[in-house]
Amino acid sequence: MTSTASEQRQALVTALRSVPADAPTLCEGWAAEDLALHIVIRDSRPDLIIGPALPLVGDAARRTLDKLRATGYESLVNRAEAGPPLYFPQSLPPLNDLMNTAEFYIHTEDVLRAQSDFDPKSPRRISEKLRRRLWKQGATAMFAMAARKAKRRITFISPGYGATTSGPSSAPVQEIQGAPEELLLWAFGREEKAQVSISEG
Repeated sequence: MTSTASEQRQALVTALRSVPADAPTLCEGWAAEDLALHIVIRDSRPDLIIGPALPLVGDAARRTLDKLRATGYESLVNRAEAGPPLYFPQSLPPLNDLMNTAEFYIHTEDVLRAQSDFDPKSPRRISEKLRRRLWKQGATAMFAMAARKAKRRITFISPGYGATTSGPSSAPVQEIQGAPEELLLWAFGREEKAQVSISEG
């Protein structure tokens, strides 16, 4: 069975290769090169995610990051395509899908939807298998986290997939409707580019 995370990793790599290193993304403050570096770190050097902010080891971590960045954009994208070392847990297909399917889908859209030629009427087509997995992951935990952050009681509705409500019962009520992938983008802070409909109260 094909891994949805592996498919989306390739989609992300393709998107990164379609733009220059300094191309914008939807990740605030990040260009395409920053996003590629993030994937490489996440895959093989997760210690560097928080390392630069830590005392004692911060300087060493920043030097390591600088060395990775100095290898160049093409090298970073190639490493992102290669994925984690085989001995890392996330190289196992079930864990890979759990950890990376939504991550890579969202970051692919971060690249594509930030470009000036993106047409919101023609978003990237995705498989039914991926759409159902994104709905399941969103409904399991991610939509609830978004509702808590928004301090609202939100009902997420995706016709054909289901509905789920999260947030304090005393909070302002909101209803958000869209395809699973669009709801996920909204939940992860890409509100301006997510194609959803919102109603209050």
